[in-house]
Amino acid sequence: WVVFVPSVIPGELVQLRIYRNFASYSSADLLSVLSPSPHRVSPQCSIANECGGCQYQHVDVGYQRKWKRMHVVELLERIGGIEREEGERVVKETVGTDEVYNYRSKLTPHYEAPRDRTEIDVIGFQRKQIRQLIDVPSCVIATEEINEALPGVRQRVNDRLKAGELKKKKGATLLLRHANEGVIFDHNQYVTTNVLDLQFKFKAGNFFQNNPYMLPNMVNYVVDQAKGEIGGEMTHLVDCYCGSGLFCLSASKSFDVCVGIEVNDKAVEEAQQNAALNGITNCEFIAASAEQIFYGGQVQSYPKDKTCVVIDPPRKGASEEFLEQLLKFGPKRIVYMSCGPDTQARDTKILLAEKKYKLSEVVPFDLFPQTRHIESCAVFERS
Repeated sequence: WVVFVPSVIPGELVQLRIYRNFASYSSADLLSVLSPSPHRVSPQCSIANECGGCQYQHVDVGYQRKWKRMHVVELLERIGGIEREEGERVVKETVGTDEVYNYRSKLTPHYEAPRDRTEIDVIGFQRKQIRQLIDVPSCVIATEEINEALPGVRQRVNDRLKAGELKKKKGATLLLRHANEGVIFDHNQYVTTNVLDLQFKFKAGNFFQNNPYMLPNMVNYVVDQAKGEIGGEMTHLVDCYCGSGLFCLSASKSFDVCVGIEVNDKAVEEAQQNAALNGITNCEFIAASAEQIFYGGQVQSYPKDKTCVVIDPPRKGASEEFLEQLLKFGPKRIVYMSCGPDTQARDTKILLAEKKYKLSEVVPFDLFPQTRHIESCAVFERS
């Protein structure tokens, strides 16, 4: 029988209270820690045990990263069909930086429908284990600049409520995006941020990785793995699910030809603008679903022994149709970045099924310290 309880560490003896039973497990609240783990630390946030934004503040960072690596190993075994010994070999240590607090450059607190209230006193995030908001007046993983701006944003919500400008039937999600221009609140305002020697311009509300301290390490790794070792370098890059061009543009100096494909046409426009902004002329961006990149056209003429395909799909992973097309195309190397190690493990099983590829290595990246979230990069070589 499994009991899920937050804010504990494996091996601890705890006192808990079960509040709900299901068919095969129970959910419980933590009452006290009777025998603490040597890896237990005091959270910097006073509401860390209640707020659902962070799950690991009670665990020292080194142990967080150890468990994140182990989680990737276990998923590859359970879902990907990789033997445990092989998983231990290919999954490397989790890569992180010393910036484990005040690193997050985007914050999106919520508030619920005001209805007949005269004041909105809860603006924050969902509580642990229950669908209810908890008030978050400041956030220890957000940048200091965001925390300085947050009180004013919260006050403006209530000012708008008193002025009758808020919709009574629904709440909203606020935006605080820290970029070169400062802290921006308008989803549609263009902002810029620097990654290594490139500048990227995008709408503040659009997706862009929000740990500027960790991002250069991740980008360097993807580019290094994509281009290959001296003497066996790739010349052509295909970047699928390319977004606003982060990996494609960052790798442009290392390849003769780069093409990115993205279903979101607005993101493609941003990628094209970012290429022009940085004076990059060997990157082309196409607005289409990733599956279409291998249907005829220029990519089919790329030399497969000199082509690397980079994929960075959403959390749901790549589609079976895309993976079938990818296997049929057969590039020399595949670099698969994922924000969902479970779906990455699922897709790994498909990529390895026909023994056309071998899994060279997997590197977890700690983009979100204090939370359970992991970015994982898997590198596949054609057999």
